[in-house]
Amino acid sequence: MAIIPAGASFPAGGAVPVPSGLRLSWGPELAERLGAGMPLTVLGQVALDAPLGRLLVVGRSEPGREGAVALAAVIMPVGNAGALALAPFGLGPLAGTLQPPAELSGRFPTRRTPEAIYILDDHRRDLFVAGPGVVLNQLVVSCGTWPFLVPLFGPRTRARPLTDRAALERDLDGFCVVVGATVDAIYRRHGAHPPSIALTLRPTALNVDTAMDGLRRLGRSAADLVSRLPRGESFAEAPRALPRPGLRQGVGDSSFDEVGGQEEAKRELQAICLAIRDPQAYRRWGARPPKGVLMYGPPGTGKTLLARCLAQEAGAHFVHVRATDISSKWYGEAERRLQSVFDQARRQAPSVLFFDEIDAVARAREDAHEATHRVVSTLLENMDGLEEARGIVVIAATNRPEAVDTALTRPGRFDRLVEVPLPNRVARQSIFRVHLGKAERQAGRSLFQPIDRLGWEQLLDATEDFSGADIAETVRRALEVKVRSGAQEGQITLAELIEQAATVARPW
Repeated sequence: MAIIPAGASFPAGGAVPVPSGLRLSWGPELAERLGAGMPLTVLGQVALDAPLGRLLVVGRSEPGREGAVALAAVIMPVGNAGALALAPFGLGPLAGTLQPPAELSGRFPTRRTPEAIYILDDHRRDLFVAGPGVVLNQLVVSCGTWPFLVPLFGPRTRARPLTDRAALERDLDGFCVVVGATVDAIYRRHGAHPPSIALTLRPTALNVDTAMDGLRRLGRSAADLVSRLPRGESFAEAPRALPRPGLRQGVGDSSFDEVGGQEEAKRELQAICLAIRDPQAYRRWGARPPKGVLMYGPPGTGKTLLARCLAQEAGAHFVHVRATDISSKWYGEAERRLQSVFDQARRQAPSVLFFDEIDAVARAREDAHEATHRVVSTLLENMDGLEEARGIVVIAATNRPEAVDTALTRPGRFDRLVEVPLPNRVARQSIFRVHLGKAERQAGRSLFQPIDRLGWEQLLDATEDFSGADIAETVRRALEVKVRSGAQEGQITLAELIEQAATVARPW
């Protein structure tokens, strides 16, 4: 049976009255989703003032006659203030020396152990537990089993039975009161006024089942779990998870000035930068920022470089994903890997999530294997859920746009299709200038003889139908000839560049 604290009354709709401080409530859609069955989902998250850092709430439920609801709120102190922040609860270095805070014991029957504080229902049965998490100095308020949020053999309570809607609503009311009182108690014990924050718990699109599955296999601590959880706009920086081998990540390190030609593609992508840097500019006009861009064109035309430049110009984290980073022979593993990629992008927002060779990941499902259906569905679900995680743009590249599932290319997913074609004569000259100048800057001296107008015409004739990668390779081979010859000085002539271009030219 759920508990209603003495003297408290809850209005319909899940609003929980709290005089000041954290005002926690739940939306009616949460009760509906929990009643129908819900996988492990982020219900809410918010940044807090010091000595606390942030609050993260997750939940899950199983429907049926023996159904149950599990809830957990992770209260994370900021920096190294954890031991101090949690000391009022008899945790950390002061374990066993203090009594439960009056903010809790005055509202609920409680019992205390050296490990945790148990909040009881009106039959003096365990309702919720407030105890330390696996991570040092974290406090978890929960019901149900959370092996990677609380110690495996530490303080925990049973999940709440899913008997009827009224009982579920009372449990949600009680959970909101306990979490709010717990947070407020920490501030008051520090002589600080609790910050006035309102948080409504809802079933967001941020699903963390795959992160939990990976943790169960790896046996990692809750630090890894928290690092994998997505964060919202107000969610403070979480500890970074170790990257999975093969997944390339980092901050963009190139600029559009380093891209020769492709002026139209650069203009399209520069417009996307605004969606990352200043999403409020879209909201001021009631518009939705673009979610994704699909770049298509022949190999070697600079699609990957353009994606890196976008991340650099927007000041965003760059996550580069290839098909080999996701594919697996094990059932369900590809979907879990794909989900973890989106979780990482949410955690590191603002971020640019770049899928190279997207046609290998999301082929048209009409002629694809059943495993591809699951991967595409996971991709679609996450792209649809990006409205919950601002500051993330998905960029994809392909040489075969006709092979990509059409569900991805509709507005609301990949909003823009950007062609990155083979460069024309003007663009090829620009690309040559970029690579010649880059080599000379690295060497710190002049490496190439000046090329006049007639010389440029000859070089551009010799490189007809070259991609940007072909031009870069032409310059590299010309430089390599000098390296292998043992030359210490001198310059590369136009004739030598044209000669090397002939070795790069495709036989077809």
